[in-house]
Amino acid sequence: MATIVTNKKGKKITLLNPSEKGNKFATELQGGYKLTNDGQYKTDKNGYCLELTDTEKAFRSGYLQARKDSAKAYKATKKKKK
Repeated sequence: MATIVTNKKGKKITLLNPSEKGNKFATELQGGYKLTNDGQYKTDKNGYCLELTDTEKAFRSGYLQARKDSAKAYKATKKKKK
């Protein structure tokens, strides 16, 4: 469950747990646009949606792959103990 915190200036900020962050990254990769932690599209000063750069796509893809690898390693170690 996402956590909403208030900073010193009174602005509310949404913090995502790792599974929600993974879902956000997957959604961004599918759509090709940046999202806020609240699920809204990020826009520039003219109101246009911001697209992901190649570097940002690579980072999100790597994050999702690392989560997948970690889950496989966890399952493998659990399987060996039985």
